[in-house]
Amino acid sequence: MKYFKNKLKIENVGVHTLAKKFGTPSYCYSYRQLKSNINSFKKNFSSFDPLICFAVKSNTNLNLIKEIKKFGLGADVVSMGELMLALKAGIKPKKIVFSGVGKTSEEIKFAIDKKILLINVESQSEIEEIEKIAKQKNKKVDIGIRLNPNTDAKTLRQISTGKKENKFGVNDKIFFDLVNQCKKSKNINLKCLSVHIGSQILDHRPYERMLQVIDRIIYKANYKFEFIDLGGGHGHFLYGLKNTEL
Repeated sequence: MKYFKNKLKIENVGVHTLAKKFGTPSYCYSYRQLKSNINSFKKNFSSFDPLICFAVKSNTNLNLIKEIKKFGLGADVVSMGELMLALKAGIKPKKIVFSGVGKTSEEIKFAIDKKILLINVESQSEIEEIEKIAKQKNKKVDIGIRLNPNTDAKTLRQISTGKKENKFGVNDKIFFDLVNQCKKSKNINLKCLSVHIGSQILDHRPYERMLQVIDRIIYKANYKFEFIDLGGGHGHFLYGLKNTEL
């Protein structure tokens, strides 16, 4: 959005024109900015071509998700409703990660039936519930374990998710115990170490500290993870990205 001759415009269309046509309040999204953000993100991480998953909780507009899907992105969901939305938008199940706390048995069953890429778990009880359901269905389920890296994102206290006092993820001791538990399971396949330390992070240093923790944990766990889920929360600082929350 830019001002031109004291008139606020979005992609050269005046907001007054939009308000007159669609009424207020209205939501307006810039496809040009969306495309620029996604391509910039992909370009800066092209050396290892990661799977980029859009956090559906940040915007549940179906048409927007359909456009995002065209760029090859996957989805990070935190509820069955968001998972259904991602599938309806055409995102392939093997590009969908189910994160978040408090998943119900119904949601876990639905995710297993849809054969999504990963279910990121937050506790031992969640692993036990997945194992019970997987055993009933005679399936092996791919999961990730969310580690709490005790890393301060230096952002708003209310949206911090990576410090030890936050409710998200497990500490390193429990993490190692869960890794060993998964090794013995016939119905769970541990594939991912997951972290997420917050949102609107405008400094690269919290990520550096987080990566140092992850490096130590992987070495100590002596386990080969197929995926490392680094979460999101990047603000505009990251490699010149602007207004990005991917």
